[in-house]
Parts: sequence; structure tokens; C-alpha cells
Amino acid sequence: MRTPALNTLFYTLARLGLTAMVLFSLAACLKLPGTSSGGGSDTKVQKNAVVTLSAFSDFQCSNNWTNRDGALGLAAGSGSGTCKVSFPGGPGVYRISVQVQTEFDGSPFYKVSGNGKTLYAGTYPLSTSSLVCDCPNWRKNCPDAVVSVDAGTHDLKTGDNIEYFGKEVYPCGPRNGAYAKWHAMVFTPL
Repeated sequence: MRTPALNTLFYTLARLGLTAMVLFSLAACLKLPGTSSGGGSDTKVQKNAVVTLSAFSDFQCSNNWTNRDGALGLAAGSGSGTCKVSFPGGPGVYRISVQVQTEFDGSPFYKVSGNGKTLYAGTYPLSTSSLVCDCPNWRKNCPDAVVSVDAGTHDLKTGDNIEYFGKEVYPCGPRNGAYAKWHAMVFTPL
């Protein structure tokens, strides 16, 4: 905020014929609102942003992944598959979550790895309260649900190799499988 004394100083300098550049430099040194000294102490560290990577468009996947009910899922009978990406975010600690599409007839196994090391492994939750092997009109009576599963907190660097592994399961027999359907991986900086 400019004080009366500062206004007097500016007026006096202007009467002496000093240029606007000198006045601006003086204002910058005095750190008036809306100015910067240009020194390192005023530098703001920009936080890393949330990184959301689409299963469909950002990952390079083995050829047995396909669109299954709007999610990327394994082709029936193909067993397992992997999807890989080079981490584009800045270095730091991130909470990783995977947006998976649950099913009523099985809990597929999945694993998230970084540079070849397992970061988290688990099984999908069911879309129903318990395993259901027979659900007529399943899209209405036992619909899939998109949920976010927590894959933990991890220290990542730009360019780290991130891998998603999914394995289909058939707990209800060969006609009803769960295909490790997923949508995205989200990296939230901490």
C-alpha cells in the first residue's frame, strides 16, 4: 500500500525528471503490491498436478485387451494382459488409484508396477454384496459399477515405467467370467 510519504517521494523523483523505469525499479525494490523484486526469494514452487491416464488412449497394451461394456477389459479366454506407460508427471510422492469396473460374477486379479517392481496388487471388489453366478438381465439387476481402488502412495519420477496387469477369472464356470475391466489410473500428488 502506498503511504503519503511514499507518494511524496514519487512526486519528488518525478519533478527531478527521473524516468518511469527508475520509478518502477524503485517500486519493485520496495516490493509494492503487484510488483516483484525479481529475486529468488519470491519464486513460487509449482506443485505437481493430478495426472489421469486413460486405459484406452494413454497406455500401450497387449493385444488381448478390448472394449468390454465401455471399459478396457480382457478378451474372453485370453488369461491375462499388461498395459504400459511412461509416467508423464513431475517427480514426487503420489497416491495412485485405479478406476476399475466391477462385475457380479468374479473378482479379477490386478497389479500396478513401477520400473518392474510391484507397487500394489489385489483383487477387484464385486459389484454386488456377494458372488452371483446367475443374474438374468444383469445390466439392470446386477450392473457393473465403476469404482476407484487405492494402489497406495509411491515416490515417482518423470519417465518411470508404469505397468498395469490384469487377469480374468471364472469362479462361476466357463460361461461367466470377470475380465479385469478398467478405465484409468489416477496419480494425485501429496
